[in-house]
Amino acid sequence: MKRLLYIILAACTGLGSCKKFLSTTPTSFLPPAAYYTGSNLTNALAGVYNPLFNAGVYGSAMFYQLGACTDEGFYGGAGRVLTTGVQVYSFDYTNGDVNNFWTTLYTGIERANELMVHVNPNDTSATTQAIYGEALFLRAYYHFLLVSSFGDIPLKTAPTNSLDSLNLPRTATAKVYAQIVADMKTAEGKVLTADKMPYSSRVTKTTVEGILARVCLYMAGYPLQDHSQYANALAWATKVESSGLHSLNPSYSQFFINEASDIYDIREQMWEADFSGNNTTTQQTGGWIGSANGIPFTSTATYSNVTGSSDYIYLDSGYSYGFIWATAKLYNLYDVTDARRDWAIQCFNYAFNTATAPPIVSRTPITGAFAYNRTPAKWRRPYEKVYPKNKNYTPENFPILRYADVLLMLAEAELNVNGSTPTALAAINQVRERGYGLTASTAPVKAMTLVTPGSGYTMAPVVGATNLGSGLAYTTTMSGGAITAITLTAGGSGFTSAPTVYIGNAWAPKVAYTVNTQVVNAGNLYTVTTAGISTTTPPIQASGASTAAATGAVFTYAGVAATASTTLLTQADVDLTSVTMQNIMDERARELCFESLRRPDLIRWGIFIPTMKSVASDIANAPVFTTNSKTQAVLGYNNISDRNLLFPIPSSEMTVNKAIIQNPGW
Repeated sequence: MKRLLYIILAACTGLGSCKKFLSTTPTSFLPPAAYYTGSNLTNALAGVYNPLFNAGVYGSAMFYQLGACTDEGFYGGAGRVLTTGVQVYSFDYTNGDVNNFWTTLYTGIERANELMVHVNPNDTSATTQAIYGEALFLRAYYHFLLVSSFGDIPLKTAPTNSLDSLNLPRTATAKVYAQIVADMKTAEGKVLTADKMPYSSRVTKTTVEGILARVCLYMAGYPLQDHSQYANALAWATKVESSGLHSLNPSYSQFFINEASDIYDIREQMWEADFSGNNTTTQQTGGWIGSANGIPFTSTATYSNVTGSSDYIYLDSGYSYGFIWATAKLYNLYDVTDARRDWAIQCFNYAFNTATAPPIVSRTPITGAFAYNRTPAKWRRPYEKVYPKNKNYTPENFPILRYADVLLMLAEAELNVNGSTPTALAAINQVRERGYGLTASTAPVKAMTLVTPGSGYTMAPVVGATNLGSGLAYTTTMSGGAITAITLTAGGSGFTSAPTVYIGNAWAPKVAYTVNTQVVNAGNLYTVTTAGISTTTPPIQASGASTAAATGAVFTYAGVAATASTTLLTQADVDLTSVTMQNIMDERARELCFESLRRPDLIRWGIFIPTMKSVASDIANAPVFTTNSKTQAVLGYNNISDRNLLFPIPSSEMTVNKAIIQNPGW
């Protein structure tokens, strides 16, 4: 494959292996003029990209340790207690995650500086200039991550050439941002365009423009409050839109399936941290995406090259800890017709059945009110194509910039420059329409109406969205064996016309059915009278019982299934007619949750502390609470104080840099 990732190990393994340890007698030496040229120059660039994949950045920390606790989610899990750490905002400047984040990013800056200072200034070839531009951009991006996390930081624009150069004072935030913008502007004119780069792991022209829009929005907000930057953010986001090189994937869920399956989606996925393999070879470039932040699944059994169907999956689904859990605030931002909700947030649990060979893992819908019992679900390990699957490390890619973000930045910048204009509305409504599953030919269900009550029901069916089929979900009430009312709880997606719904849980193959379970098939209602695992032959009789030989479990006819009519959502139901900052804030949460953007968003908007305290109140007053304990869930929110607007300057820097001072409160 043509990805830079595969040569990173050739250039650098770990953080310090690009250079040999100091020795009085050199055993080998390649002069810089020879190294920073030809294929070696590409190897050097690989080393500059390498920090993105480190566990201290997008390999884990950005979405787990450093990004665990926001109004979107928190650290938790059944019986899981953590009283100290960045995840719960109880740490000091010696914290390993903060130290690793800092040192990893400065390692990338050092490598970029080394590459740029040694590139032949007379080499004006497009390839060399693009490599130089990528290195320059990455240096700026690493500074951006640092300054937005730590405030004033040492600005490094030249390689370290002596011990004295380790003593660098902090540079004012505004000056750091000015350098970032200047570097990115220069890089924009050197890197390749997206149509000349068939994968998203390397930086292209529109990537630079999209990140510049992000940088300018950060400058417009806290702490700089330079509102003139909204106009610059608008200009950069507009350049991306006007390029015509990017568009939204028609399916929100498919975008993340592509990331798990190593399928490049260069139109929406503008830049990603590109992970690979299962960490069993010398190229150990896996990350924790889907492992740390996925639907809990704790079996280590694997069955190589076994794939699942639309109704059930096998134990090769991939281990997932479920360290991060969604908040009620995030869940309730979605309405029942928003198709993103049940993909971004867990809507089913895994259920083991070891009676088959290989064992089957069914998906059991989560029903009832939100109870702080659901994890992120964007990155799903069953879609990985690497076997066997490593318990911890996955090949799933992580989005750094996607086109949906650019559209929302464009809407935000336009709103702050020109108000609620057609331009702002068009941008945010594109994201909303795709999020709701609206296309030219498909839509979700908007409403359900009971048509026939049916007969033979022994329990009011609750059908949960598992994203195995349409994702349609509803609850019912029952009286005298008939259905008397139905309530839509998830609109599903992909309907080309309004369906007639047979009320009840649809029969499915390869499911371990227990006695008295009821299923619907071909308009009939059946009760399981002999437990067993269903075969691929469904019950179809209108009286009596099926045979175990034919259907596995025995299904006895119970009556006629109740039916409901439906209406589909329209564009008028979804599109905003005016846009406010609250609309922008909420839409960014719905669209971009768990993508390492929420904490800096809340900070730049100036609402981080009150928002986190509000979530603490939500948790304290939650009427239903399962899986997680309130004590664990609320801990990080209660620990928040003004000092958490910035991370502390880490001990690794404070120890060696005598010219640096600590952030307030640390």
